Amino acid sequence: MRKPDITIIVLDALRADMFNELIKREGMELSRLGHFLYINKCIAPETWTLPSFASILTGMYASEHGAHETETKKALNIEEIKLRRKTLVSELKKIGYKTYAISASPYFHPIYGFDEFDEFKEESYFTDIWGSVIEVSKKLKPLFAKYREKYGSEGGLFTSMVKIPLATLMEDPTLFLEGLASGIALTPISAAKKLKAKLIEDWPLEKGGKRMVKEVEKTRYKQPFFLFINLLEPHDPYTESKKNAMDWRTQYRKAAVSKETVQLWKKLYRKASEKGYSYSYGIIKNLVERFGDNQIIIFTSDHGQAFNEHCFVGHGAMLYDEIVRVPLALLLPKGFNRIESNEYSSLVNIRRFILAAIKGDKNAVKLLYSKKVTAESFGTHVNVSSMKGIDLKKLKEANRQRIRVFSSR
Repeated sequence: MRKPDITIIVLDALRADMFNELIKREGMELSRLGHFLYINKCIAPETWTLPSFASILTGMYASEHGAHETETKKALNIEEIKLRRKTLVSELKKIGYKTYAISASPYFHPIYGFDEFDEFKEESYFTDIWGSVIEVSKKLKPLFAKYREKYGSEGGLFTSMVKIPLATLMEDPTLFLEGLASGIALTPISAAKKLKAKLIEDWPLEKGGKRMVKEVEKTRYKQPFFLFINLLEPHDPYTESKKNAMDWRTQYRKAAVSKETVQLWKKLYRKASEKGYSYSYGIIKNLVERFGDNQIIIFTSDHGQAFNEHCFVGHGAMLYDEIVRVPLALLLPKGFNRIESNEYSSLVNIRRFILAAIKGDKNAVKLLYSKKVTAESFGTHVNVSSMKGIDLKKLKEANRQRIRVFSSR
């Protein structure tokens, strides 16, 4: 029997409780597309994208695979934090799978070690629009990331066109000249893309998902295939207004966030989640129609999002339920047993489930459950200490190692 096609769809920053609402929307129930199994006690092993994705693909916790933040190592320290282990992707390639990935996230990217896929397509909508006014080539973009983080935190035209370029020129003249050469050619295209996104395409709630749906529809996948998709819509930012913008600095600011602002964020998060879920639904529908019932489709998220439930906004550092409880829905090939359990599940269990399933284990679902799972954090994943308005005491408290254990009774 031919090995099943495998798809993992990660809708970034989608909370479990939000997912449970979305799947009940009339006309958008996953049950319309197939006999999905819902696992309601799934825990993300980490609090942000890079280490959680690494855990999905290695079957290891962050403390084992090593691609995680520390008190001093942050997201844009690319060479220090990147994933350096072989993953499920290489294992599947060895037994004949063609492997594909589409990502709207800058952290699930070959530059961060996710470089084993036969075909990797970057949906750069988010980074193009959120990034500097003058764009550079895709090849150079990750190299400029640290300068944007270090010198461009406050944004604005002056920062994008003067401050970041000058800093790059002083610290890495060769990179500056390469960026200048590519930027001159790309600027008109980038400017047009930004205007279209902001005036027509509902940025920042739209983060490239619409284009990703079309990408899946037009791609001819060679079977058996492994397809990994990361959509970004529920992830902040939700508004461009500097007055009420939500980003990685929010939870560490001296000034408290007003209830009105939090309510606005929650409202926009819901709207963004609905948008991202509708794109995910469209992708699943397309795959089911094209490839039938001999496939595995996994829908999940890498982490959640907090809205001041514990005096914390966003994700990263903290291990609250709102941040680490994520959805997990599963479409199984015919003949596989739908095993339900009151035990916890973890994203680290996905790899062993897939490997058992492609060997023909009809009870492979049982491997998604564990009597005990953990969530880890090793500090803040971005460097905000030098940014304006930061409460250093609050930041220091967050910037330490944490672990939370979830045990089934």
